[in-house]
Amino acid sequence: MEKKADICGMEHVKWLDNGVRRFVHNPRRMFGSYLKQGGVAFDIGCGPGVFTEGLARIVGEGGKVIAVDVQQAMLDLARQKVAVAGLTDRVEFHKCTIDTLGLSIAADFILTFYMIHESPRPMRLVNEICMLLKPGGYWFLAEPKMHVSTSAYQEVLEQCRKNDLTLVKKKGIFSRIAVFTR
Repeated sequence: MEKKADICGMEHVKWLDNGVRRFVHNPRRMFGSYLKQGGVAFDIGCGPGVFTEGLARIVGEGGKVIAVDVQQAMLDLARQKVAVAGLTDRVEFHKCTIDTLGLSIAADFILTFYMIHESPRPMRLVNEICMLLKPGGYWFLAEPKMHVSTSAYQEVLEQCRKNDLTLVKKKGIFSRIAVFTR
């Protein structure tokens, strides 16, 4: 996958978090069959928390969501969204670096939605994500077709295979979506 020098910043929040997107990208519908109540979910590249709140509702009171982003301003927006929803007891916020996620626990579910292509070292990030997935867990990977070529996407799929992940679903009309399990 080609390297990208910039990360989607605060100037794009209105495109990342709006009513249309919240309607189209319903977390329970999209991820509910992969994440159960009481589970641990990572929302990597959470941005303004578009999916964080929904994941917190799915894991319930006994579960945990770790919202991860490299930008503190995005984490602050996500934190506000979760607080308004009354879900702060099940969400942790973690500022990573461009070099590492810096997470030390494993997840039942990992979400990376339109963010792998923004990493300056995408294959290194893919390897790190693969190691964070619990046996029996799921990784939901989505990348935009307009930014990620078929060959770059295939590289990611192959890297996941090399990390002993199994592809369980591959689809997408406007997005390149893959779901893996360990």
